[in-house]
Amino acid sequence: MEEYNITTLDVIREYTRQDGEKYAFPDASNSIFDYNENWIVQVRARDEGPTINAYFVKMDLNLVGKKEDIVVEFHLLPNVHWLCTMTYDMKTKRVLATWQYGSINNNLVMLYMDPYTSEFSNVNLLFETPDLWTVEFIKAIFDERTRQILFLIQHQSEETFHVKNWMMFVEFDTMNVTGKKQVKTIPEMADWEYFILQ
Repeated sequence: MEEYNITTLDVIREYTRQDGEKYAFPDASNSIFDYNENWIVQVRARDEGPTINAYFVKMDLNLVGKKEDIVVEFHLLPNVHWLCTMTYDMKTKRVLATWQYGSINNNLVMLYMDPYTSEFSNVNLLFETPDLWTVEFIKAIFDERTRQILFLIQHQSEETFHVKNWMMFVEFDTMNVTGKKQVKTIPEMADWEYFILQ
């Protein structure tokens, strides 16, 4: 964690540094921040021989400048190899995550995660992936006003390399899928960044 000069982008001060070998490596889509309680929770993945394992990491930002290591919790998440997305709701203090069972069953499922205990609950199917198709990317954009998540999903045929893009709307509080549509009008959908403007 570093402070930068916004003009030159030079590092002004380094507050904390983490060892990737010790705490695994972060993924931007699997990180949440609670600015009221001043913590960051991440689910990180690490290749450990025959499998990839996921780890729960919690960092207390109140320790920045006081301790070099701000990680206050780090442990293995059994039977979870990685998460695809994490959407955090400040109101309910709950995470709606997406996950794939593995390389054979490529279906995307939704589940709630408690950011305080790392426990999972309420597994529901989000997107059924046909045989010989793989999910190339998934993005989640949360609109707190409507309590809906917009999922953007791209999958590809392993045989023909044909790509299909999908938009799906999901209610955060119920996991109900309220809309699903194939998108054919946005070129290079995976390269776009999406924002909620209110």
